[in-house]
Amino acid sequence: MKKIFTLLLAAFMLLALSGCGDSKPQQGSVQQKVMSSSSKQEFEPVTEVKEGRKNVYAVLKVIKGAYWQEVVRGLKEGGEAANVNVYVGGVMKDGDWELQRDMLKELSGKKVDAVVLAPADSVNMTDSAKQLREQKLPVALVDTMLSSNDYDAAFMTNNLEAGEAVCKKMVEQLKANGVKETDKANVLIHLSTLASRTISDRAESVVANWAHYAPVNWKLVPEYVIDYGDATGAVQLITDRIKNTPDVKGVISCNNSSTNATVEAIMQAGRKDIAITGFDLGKKTVAGFEDGNYNIAVAVQNQYKMGYDAVMAAAAAANGSKPAVKDTNTGIKLVDKTNYKK
Repeated sequence: MKKIFTLLLAAFMLLALSGCGDSKPQQGSVQQKVMSSSSKQEFEPVTEVKEGRKNVYAVLKVIKGAYWQEVVRGLKEGGEAANVNVYVGGVMKDGDWELQRDMLKELSGKKVDAVVLAPADSVNMTDSAKQLREQKLPVALVDTMLSSNDYDAAFMTNNLEAGEAVCKKMVEQLKANGVKETDKANVLIHLSTLASRTISDRAESVVANWAHYAPVNWKLVPEYVIDYGDATGAVQLITDRIKNTPDVKGVISCNNSSTNATVEAIMQAGRKDIAITGFDLGKKTVAGFEDGNYNIAVAVQNQYKMGYDAVMAAAAAANGSKPAVKDTNTGIKLVDKTNYKK
């Protein structure tokens, strides 16, 4: 009960900090501004296609980048192990849920036995997931949770636990940078979207746990830096916020693309005094580790396992076997410049 109360309090705090009034959408249903024209990758087989095998279609919320390449590798190798044909498609920009919805509608014209879904929006994709299950299609989630129970199995990070781990790590990094408990220190929270339950859970957890780990003079800046999936604009956005916010000593970035943008912005500015805690091993983050002069730590997820296990579960469900466990925590590992290659 104590933990539930804490999380409810965190949600209230989050809404207050984000400036959400009654007239605005609730957290998790924020209408996303996709910064350029919609684009997608059509469904392509990632396994050898063989007659007589079940067909699993994966529809991803982002189709490019090192993180998602590992998801696809897991989908491919899981499909080979499960002896199914796996087709992968998805949208180019995180948050483009309308285009992802349309891609799911396309499945009605294909021979589909099960679906793997990484929802582009935790709320707005619930109707699509419900329709899939009404069509008797098993649905396995990867990376991002839905705001409903219309799925058969889910494979992803426990993002409340991950948010707490990242929160604690930031406090450790600030101390390592020589910030005293009596010093004023502001920490920004940077993310790409609040419409993803994955990302909003991480932000909620950071807010809920901050006072437990941080000295009273160290504050989270109330207004989030939200880049809406615009990778290019995100660098300038976080650069401007750092310039216009006094006493910035750290940035917590809640997903892969926002972490990459934060690292790039801070390295361009040469701000070695600002600690970064984020998620996943993107190219810019790896470059920051290799530079060696910046205090960067990230929570690395097991996205390969997400993809692999999701296909195995989807294939089993297509053959009439109900998953033994509905929600599987695939875990994280905190890495920095000392251990990211291990």
